[in-house]
Amino acid sequence: MNLSPALDDLASGATVVVGCSGGADSLALLALACEHGFDVHAVYVDHGLRRGTGHDAATVIAAAARFGARARVERVDVDAGANLESRARDARYAALEGVRVEVGATAILVAHTRDDQAETVLLQMLRGAGATGLAGMAAARGFVRRPLLESRRRETHELCARLGLAPVHDPMNDELHHRRVWLRREIIPQLERGADRDLVEVLARQAELLREDDELLETVVDGYDPEDAAALGALPRALARRVVRRWLTAPMAPSVATVERVLAVASGGARAVELPGGERIERVRGRLVRVGAVGVPAAPVALEVPGGVRFADVRIEAWIEHGAPVAWPDGRSRAVCDADLVPGAVTVRASTPGERFRPLGRGGSKLVRDALAEVGVTASRRANAPVVAADEPVWVVGYRIDHRVRVTTGTRRFLWLSAEPVTTCP
Repeated sequence: MNLSPALDDLASGATVVVGCSGGADSLALLALACEHGFDVHAVYVDHGLRRGTGHDAATVIAAAARFGARARVERVDVDAGANLESRARDARYAALEGVRVEVGATAILVAHTRDDQAETVLLQMLRGAGATGLAGMAAARGFVRRPLLESRRRETHELCARLGLAPVHDPMNDELHHRRVWLRREIIPQLERGADRDLVEVLARQAELLREDDELLETVVDGYDPEDAAALGALPRALARRVVRRWLTAPMAPSVATVERVLAVASGGARAVELPGGERIERVRGRLVRVGAVGVPAAPVALEVPGGVRFADVRIEAWIEHGAPVAWPDGRSRAVCDADLVPGAVTVRASTPGERFRPLGRGGSKLVRDALAEVGVTASRRANAPVVAADEPVWVVGYRIDHRVRVTTGTRRFLWLSAEPVTTCP
């Protein structure tokens, strides 16, 4: 069993962080990373969600000592509630990124296998994801590397047995109400019996093919005019969707349903379509025209942290993490700032006439409405474009955060903000 080419660009002796739960997959990765000659920091992340984590952490510490790695335990707070698995994953990656920054590591290694990739593809399929989601997990993205994506789960168990390691068992892996466990224990075995083949290999290979397609399509969308209805209609459907999605991203990315309705206007199947927020897309003399909406400004709403609110046709969510992001958001549909630099109560409201802020990385101040115009928000829609504020603007949604709340090396609490359009059926 070997590490994949995802690590070929890392020099021997490079400092790496290995996320290690004490399970067979992560113990195998820890052993292989040490054998490869990396300077390894094994990190056990304790989410505080169950008892018995002391034994798991001790297993990781003992294995690290055996293989010549350093080990540590990072504790994170994850409250019970909706999207527990997703929030626990985000907290885990944030903790790993915090260690990476602290020790100056080149990469974070996590132990996802080919079996995990297959489960991810099925999960994304159940969510109705497009090609990007069905492409599964990337072997390398930012600082995160997945060197076991070409290996099977049974191989990690075999390696642990040969090395005399006793992997821990997470009881959450027996709870079928977790969708991934349900797929692993019930659905994939049934599908394999019905198809009479190894479904993991089929799904993992499908993910690889879709990832290649997805990456290719992303490289070619810049050269197309989204307002040329005939040209848009002549494009392959997958490419046309991406062109429209890029066009409509101000102030945030549109839903799949919205993109499809715009393509119907381009092809002549519909005369016009309403967009979230009240704008319209019309076809005029062969061109797609974005017509601004006229509406009454929405009333300001208080935003609890953590929590979420609706303002006009946008849903704003806020939460706090205690570790730096694994990958920094784009600042438009999702942003992160220093929570301790945001004073007082947080409100979502429209900008006020003549209101200015200091956009991160731009120098000097700027009118909020000029910033919105810069990213394509029409004049009529600017009156209802959301601004997250605490007395002064914190985040101009669709543009960027204010310079005064920026993250620095001294940041200890990270305020995350996200915005998504609230769509309605046509």
